[in-house]
Amino acid sequence: MNMVLVDQEKVLVLRRALPAVTKVWLQEVLGVSETTWRSLRDGRPIRQSTYNRLLAKLERTRASDMVRKA
Repeated sequence: MNMVLVDQEKVLVLRRALPAVTKVWLQEVLGVSETTWRSLRDGRPIRQSTYNRLLAKLERTRASDMVRKA
């Protein structure tokens, strides 16, 4: 299983994308569970596939936010 360690700077970027750190917002904005979020926050590795999904979900969320603001 391929794992990735996400640097804390990127975790802060992810945190800023969340209106609040709740189960609902973690799923809605990032597509991850509370367990995965704790791993990210605590500097533990997560699966590469989870990280890829998280980044894709974040980009889709940002894109839809830009459309709504325009």
